[in-house]
Amino acid sequence: MARLFVSLYLFIVLAMIGLSAGLERLFSHTSQEPTGHVATIMTLFDAAKNNHDNLLALAQSTALPHTVLPFHSIGWNAQSAEQLKDGKSVLLYDKQFGEQLYIALNENDLLELNITRPQNNSQTFMLYSGIFFVCLGGLIALWLWPLWRDLSALKRSVSHVQDDGSLVDNHIPNTSLIAPIAQALNNMSLKVKSLLQSQRELSGAVAHEFRTPLARLKFALEARPASDSVKWNAMSLDVEELERLVQEMLDYAGSDVLYPELNLAEIPIKELVEQVVSHLQTPHLANHDISITGENLLLLGDDHFVQRALENLLVNASRYAKSRILINITQDDDYVVLSVEDDGPGIPKDVQERIFDAFYRPDEGRTRAYGGAGLGLAIVRRIQQWHEGDCQVQDSVLGGVKFTLRYPRHDR
Repeated sequence: MARLFVSLYLFIVLAMIGLSAGLERLFSHTSQEPTGHVATIMTLFDAAKNNHDNLLALAQSTALPHTVLPFHSIGWNAQSAEQLKDGKSVLLYDKQFGEQLYIALNENDLLELNITRPQNNSQTFMLYSGIFFVCLGGLIALWLWPLWRDLSALKRSVSHVQDDGSLVDNHIPNTSLIAPIAQALNNMSLKVKSLLQSQRELSGAVAHEFRTPLARLKFALEARPASDSVKWNAMSLDVEELERLVQEMLDYAGSDVLYPELNLAEIPIKELVEQVVSHLQTPHLANHDISITGENLLLLGDDHFVQRALENLLVNASRYAKSRILINITQDDDYVVLSVEDDGPGIPKDVQERIFDAFYRPDEGRTRAYGGAGLGLAIVRRIQQWHEGDCQVQDSVLGGVKFTLRYPRHDR
């Protein structure tokens, strides 16, 4: 917007200055040489002067307004005074009276002839204004042409939606005044395409994840199991798994399309960790040795979402840890750091970068048999993005994996 305003403002200012200068030169009488009937009158009176004719009688016969003035009533410059003394006429221009011709009658008197009258000022102003605004409109139209061309190209690109939901890429040059708008539309197109792709992946994943427990329920119902039998209990577990899958997918879908209003407050992070560990003690952490180290640092964040991210990491660790889970709290110059480590099978380095992707689960060690839809860590990444922090994964000294959550410090 600022670039467009400055460009148009400077163009109009420069155009007005140029037009004013050009039209002023066109309409002003800058020529010092007599032309047309003025030159004819000068020749006539110069010849009469040389022939010693009666100049007053000649002036009366031409019907030109004339008068006799004392020679020294006008402050002549040296050149004009010498010209008059030599018997030659002198032509002057006055804005009020027009062109005036002066001829020496004798050493003391001058004959003044008013040859022309000034043009009608209103007509001159109308003509000047008309030419000025027509030329200004033409120049502005010339300036608007590339802008109109780029806007037309942009309109064509946004009028066509491709099969994948994205817009046709526009090719507006970076030098165009609407280049930022074009780039924003290209980015929006990529975002829409990504969202629709995520929606299709979510739909496919929902159908795939629900198929297995639904098939087991279908076969179990065909057998008509008795209450409290092994098959009945298995059906109950399948129902719980379906409920968990539905809730997990709803949570992820909500985090993917909404940016919640965070209720930021200073959180004693170690107290929060101890509270979450106590809450998850049964049934997730009952068979694990939990160690909490570090200081009770203050973290600026939303208590609910920070707790949710920590819960997801601890539930994830409880699925794969053999016996030990280590939670450590530290800080550096820029971040408050919370890490969760386990002594499980770990994650291969070549897939660690993808572990936070939705529905992704590595093939080795952490498999489908451990449950879940592969959305818990994706939700953790969303929460970190909301807090302007990040999440990382690396090998743990315990032999398993180490997840690290970093939150920006606000105490400096």
